Amino acid sequence: GFIVEFAEQWKEQPEDERRRLLETPWEFSGFAARIQFRSALLHGTSRRPSAQRHALLHLVFPDSFESIVSADHKSKVAKAFKHLVTEATNDQDRQIQQIRAGLETETKRQFSFYTPEIRARWDDKYRYDPWDAFIERAKAVADSGQLEREIRYKTAIGDNFAAARKAVLSGADDWRGVLEDAFNDKDLDFVDFRLRSDFLEWLASQPDAALNALRSLWSAGDSPVADRIRGFSARFPSDAVRGAVGNRANAISAMLMGVNATDYPPFRIRVFGNAYKRVGYDPPERGADEAAQYEHALSFLDKVIAEAAARGLPLNNHLEAQSVVWHVMADNSDWGDDQPVDDDPDDPETPQPPTPTKPDMAALAQDLRFPKDFLEDIATMLRDKGQIIFQGPPGTGKTFVARALAKHIAGADERVSLVQFHPSYAYEDFVQGFRPAPVGGQPGFALRDGPLMRAAKRARENPAARHFLIIDEINRGNIAKVFGELYFLLEYRDENVELQYGEPGAGFSLPKNLRIIGTMNTADRSIALVDLALRRRFYFVEFHPGKPPVKGLLRRWLLGNNPDMEWVADVLDAANRLLRDDDNAAIGPSHFMKEGLDEAAARRVWDHAVLPYIEERLFGERDRLSEFNFDSLRGRTPPPADGDGDNADNGDALS
Repeated sequence: GFIVEFAEQWKEQPEDERRRLLETPWEFSGFAARIQFRSALLHGTSRRPSAQRHALLHLVFPDSFESIVSADHKSKVAKAFKHLVTEATNDQDRQIQQIRAGLETETKRQFSFYTPEIRARWDDKYRYDPWDAFIERAKAVADSGQLEREIRYKTAIGDNFAAARKAVLSGADDWRGVLEDAFNDKDLDFVDFRLRSDFLEWLASQPDAALNALRSLWSAGDSPVADRIRGFSARFPSDAVRGAVGNRANAISAMLMGVNATDYPPFRIRVFGNAYKRVGYDPPERGADEAAQYEHALSFLDKVIAEAAARGLPLNNHLEAQSVVWHVMADNSDWGDDQPVDDDPDDPETPQPPTPTKPDMAALAQDLRFPKDFLEDIATMLRDKGQIIFQGPPGTGKTFVARALAKHIAGADERVSLVQFHPSYAYEDFVQGFRPAPVGGQPGFALRDGPLMRAAKRARENPAARHFLIIDEINRGNIAKVFGELYFLLEYRDENVELQYGEPGAGFSLPKNLRIIGTMNTADRSIALVDLALRRRFYFVEFHPGKPPVKGLLRRWLLGNNPDMEWVADVLDAANRLLRDDDNAAIGPSHFMKEGLDEAAARRVWDHAVLPYIEERLFGERDRLSEFNFDSLRGRTPPPADGDGDNADNGDALS
């Protein structure tokens, strides 16, 4: 009824009056408040339909009127934050406009009055305790079984450092080798590989000084952990590892696991710093040394244990509490409180953000029918260089494995994005560029971020989690043209560069927790090559039907899913032996890795997908096409196992 009355009385106003009312939000608000209720529905009622009026004000002037349709809520907001009203006025909407300006200055961000932490300040019914959300997520981690796996692998790392500690304190001749083995363990993913490299370089160059420092850390008896750390730090040169206090504390915490991993768990300054912000726990004093940083983290873990116990979640020691913090802070889903958890710009730590947990590859390996070691090697290469390319003929599972592996390591679909390159793809599509858009109601151009910038933003907003950008068919684009400054940033992620369309002086860097996986088709002769500059920045992994782990993949899959159709693997092996003169012409197994595969479906795939591909590869050799008749290949007897045919791999495939 109010909307109808408003529309009728608005239309009755002269055009000049309507224009005047639309020029000033407060004049428009006054007109809306003066609407006369002339309809039988509203006439004589004592109830004013204020919700519709407040909604209309926000829709017409969203910058002046909040998205609050309750007059009671507006009154509560104005009363709760009256100290932020700088200019006296009886108009609640004007008061709330001043309150928003004050809160944005206070919180240094935009917000909604209905997010829990803000609403708790003006609505007594909504008391917000950030520990509730934190421990609720901790319970989900415990229920998922992730906590047990996390404890097992960290305990094993602690055992490695315990062995190094024993060697150091006993004066064993091989103490350096035992310590190096502990730092080189591929499972030690919570210490940045560059920090490990720096530490081991110091160990090799100054073994006597290192030995004295280690004895201070490891032989201090019952002395407080802060004294142990300060004794070590006094003998540990400030330039021994890159970065500053946070890096040194990270390396020291790993070695303290050799004393007792359950009491002295790993420490990463960003993970703990973000956790402090999340629950409102006071951070250590600025300028705190390694000992103070670590001691503060242990106190925080005591608080986590207490808050968890109060909410029905038993955590038995610091290692369990630390593992919970690690997982909870890696969760990128919406917390519902607008609480910012970002990198501190003054944080001295420079290596890549913490990795929340080491993914278990066993289940993924079973799903993909790929060896676990192969997938773990790829994960190690991604940790090492940050980017990798899967290359090989079509149908070998490059994109499928890239997406599955990225999702598995990232832990959530929203942390994985995919883009496919093509010949018309440009820098403006991938990084950022101007695109047609309405500007002030007129056709114009606006600067739009591409997939790279959007993925980088998501990674930067959640530094405790791994994020992935998958570039499918990476060599189908003009890579040098599309990548632009990315050529530099892939190699120097710590550096800032000025983007082509960026604001002058505004630097951009590539977050270290953003990993890139590219896929490259080597069968197309026109696009198979990429320049040496790109090859130097990526690791390359071969996906080839004639080489492990793709070799034998179809047979393994058929035996596990459709054993009656195992003969299809023989057909594929026979065809690939005929094509072995052209290494990139091999036929990939994914053509036949389909649910419900029967003979008719296999023949259809062969005639309409595989055979046209073979015809293209054998252009100019049409006399050879008869060799690839489906029935002939099915009846072909594989040669004896001599290491060349797939029969030589049948034992591995079956295992």
